[in-house]
Amino acid sequence: MRSEKHTIAIIVTWFGKLPEYFPAWLRSAENNTDIDFYLIFDQDVYSESQNIHFIKTTLQREVERIGKALNEKITINKPYKFCDLRIFFGEAYKDILINYEFWGYCDIDLVFGNIRKFLSDDILENYDRFYDWGHLSIFRNNYKMNHLYDLKGGIYSKDEIFRGKEKTTPEEHFGINRICEINNIKWYRNVDYADFFVMYSSLILCHNCINYYHQVFYCEYGNVFRAYYENGKIKTNDYVYIHWQKRKPKINEKLGECFFVTSNELINKKPGVPTLLDIDNYNPPLDVKEKKSQRRKYIKKKLLEFIHSSARGKAIWMRQKKYAIKETGEIVGH
Repeated sequence: MRSEKHTIAIIVTWFGKLPEYFPAWLRSAENNTDIDFYLIFDQDVYSESQNIHFIKTTLQREVERIGKALNEKITINKPYKFCDLRIFFGEAYKDILINYEFWGYCDIDLVFGNIRKFLSDDILENYDRFYDWGHLSIFRNNYKMNHLYDLKGGIYSKDEIFRGKEKTTPEEHFGINRICEINNIKWYRNVDYADFFVMYSSLILCHNCINYYHQVFYCEYGNVFRAYYENGKIKTNDYVYIHWQKRKPKINEKLGECFFVTSNELINKKPGVPTLLDIDNYNPPLDVKEKKSQRRKYIKKKLLEFIHSSARGKAIWMRQKKYAIKETGEIVGH
């Protein structure tokens, strides 16, 4: 650990075979040398970077550890369901986090830019929680923030979280997000990140972000960008991270410091701003007809998933949609 004004630790858990794109995530974490990452994995990981701390373990061992820390019986036995426990990491891993002012968790289906550029000292000093989603969430390391789920607002019971088989996502909208809204938590909610609709074959930003017909996303020397075509010019903007949610991009050659992020591959690029030809080649534009067709297919797929889900899964889904319609007016997610 180093001596920055505000220290941050991010806990990352993974159980099972690592995805092909993991080296891209790891390099982007290594580039953020002023943030410590604790990798709690059952796979071997090698890194020479001083900010990467590897803890080899098993899913069962971590379930038992968290159950003991929280004084709860936890019966989770699947890696994806284990993500429901992330909001309790501040308490469960307090021995690791004791010397940090902030802690968080993140996914690995993303590539970071310069995190501190977005979470500056001024931002960190004025908020207690940062960002909305499980891709990257950071909290002030104190008793209140480490016990947020004891406050009113979450729609999932602890029995559903700790002992149910169904994924509930208490780390997102109808769990910790709703709790923070109801309890007036000082919360930094800027959409500094690039996150995409799952339903489309090309990368189209969600969360009410502005999209351009011609746009592409890429990583370059530790920063992540979008290049887009507007008013006859190619412009760029950067992000805290690019999250390729529910996609599995391949790496077909040794990845360099500069690469495009596409729907199905991470592809090396030359340094510098992409051309319009690059933009359309690596993130093909979708017309209105194509988007409507892909959206319909996505809705049909989600309905079939609902039909084949368990009775408890259906009940959770219906509860989520009830609150979604009531509070946001939306029923179809991203």
